[in-house]
Amino acid sequence: MALTDFSPSGNIVHVNGREITGWGESDPPYTDAPIDPKNAMKRGTNKNAIKTKRDNPGRTITINVMPGTSDASFLQGLFNSGATVSLTRVQIGTLEKSIGTEGVITNDGTVGRGGQAPNISDDQFTIEFNLWNATKGGNE
Repeated sequence: MALTDFSPSGNIVHVNGREITGWGESDPPYTDAPIDPKNAMKRGTNKNAIKTKRDNPGRTITINVMPGTSDASFLQGLFNSGATVSLTRVQIGTLEKSIGTEGVITNDGTVGRGGQAPNISDDQFTIEFNLWNATKGGNE
């Protein structure tokens, strides 16, 4: 496998069609994780077990952008309005791809202002998606 760039410039994220470019100082500025487990197992005391499957475990995304940027204003507008959100993400160099639909910005993050530069917080937004489709890898 060749050297791959995982810097913000190689992580292309669009929210409702707008490319997010004003990434904050938080490292990493973008994260995603399942809301619920996709599979679960219930084990009995007599060596029996059952498996359950959630067809759609959903996904929660955290985006950190620089305060005062147009991206922060755009995301705050979506949060304030309660708009339905869609997201696409591509990691250049690895062919990772993600598509989230039926989403909503559920929360904004803690705001730290008025201090020295290291203590000024990014503007953080948490988005939850009902529908999520992603692929990982593919560049070998």
